[in-house]
Amino acid sequence: MKINKNCGYPALAVRAMLAIGLGMASASADATLLNAPSGGTFTMNLDRNALAPYAGGYFLSTFWDAAASATDNPANTGDHLLSQLNSTEISGLNQVFELTAIGNDPSPQASQRYVKATSADFAIDTITLAGVAGTQVGMTGVQGFYAPNWPPSGAGLVNGDFSLRYDADRQTLGRTGWYLANNIYFTMAVYDLNNLSLNFTNAENWLLSGDLLMSPENAGMLQGPQLIDVGNFCLGTGAYAGCGQVSAVPLPAAVWLFGSGLLAFIGSARKRYFSTRVSL
Repeated sequence: MKINKNCGYPALAVRAMLAIGLGMASASADATLLNAPSGGTFTMNLDRNALAPYAGGYFLSTFWDAAASATDNPANTGDHLLSQLNSTEISGLNQVFELTAIGNDPSPQASQRYVKATSADFAIDTITLAGVAGTQVGMTGVQGFYAPNWPPSGAGLVNGDFSLRYDADRQTLGRTGWYLANNIYFTMAVYDLNNLSLNFTNAENWLLSGDLLMSPENAGMLQGPQLIDVGNFCLGTGAYAGCGQVSAVPLPAAVWLFGSGLLAFIGSARKRYFSTRVSL
C-alpha cells in the first residue's frame, strides 16, 4: 500500500515533488471513511482482445445507458433487452453507468430487472481501502455481448444493473475484496476489482479506479480463464463524476490518477487545492 499527499501551491514543481516524496503525515492522521455517494458515475473500458478467449469468441455488441434501459419502463424487461441485442461488435470504451440514489431499491421494476439502491452505510476506509460488508453502490445501465461461435449458431447475453460490493472473503488470489455484481436476471459477481487507486478531497468527493478481472463465476459460465485483466474502470462521485472516459485506447488506472493530479496541480496557480491519494 502506498499513501501520497499532494498539496498544490502556486510555487515551483520541485516543492510539489518534495511533498509527494516525504508523504508529509502519518497514515493514522489521514484515516477517514468516505461516504456513500449521493450521485456520480461508473465508467468502464473493456479490452476487446482480452475478451476474445471467452465463450468461443466474445465481444461487446450493445450498450444501453441509464435512460435507454430505464427499469421503471415495464417494456425494458431482461428478455426484451436480450431480444434487441446486436450481433456486430461495438467499442468497449466509455460505458458510463449512473449511480443510484441512497435508500430503498427502485420500485416497481421491469421483469427480470433488479437494480439496487446505494446503501446509506456504504463506506471506504482510506487507509486499507476496505469496505463495509453487506453494503453496495447501485448502478443503472446494461451491456449486451455476442458470441458468434457459441454452439449451435451463436448466442448473446446481457450484464448490467450492477452493484459495487465488498467481501473480505474475496481477498484471495491477489484480489482486493471489491467486485462488481450483475443484477439482471440473477445476481452474480462478474468482475473482481484490482490495482485500486483512490483519490479524494473529502468524504463526499472521491474517485476510485483500477482494473477489471474476469471473476471466477463469470469465467466459469463463459468457459474461459479466471481473473484475467479485461479492462479498467473509474468510479467518480461529486466533483469527480464523469472520470475515466477515454478517446481512443483504454488507459491504465495509474494514468487516470496522474491526469487528475496534474489538473489539480495546474489549477493550484488560481486556487489552493488539497487532495489525498491512496493506492493498493
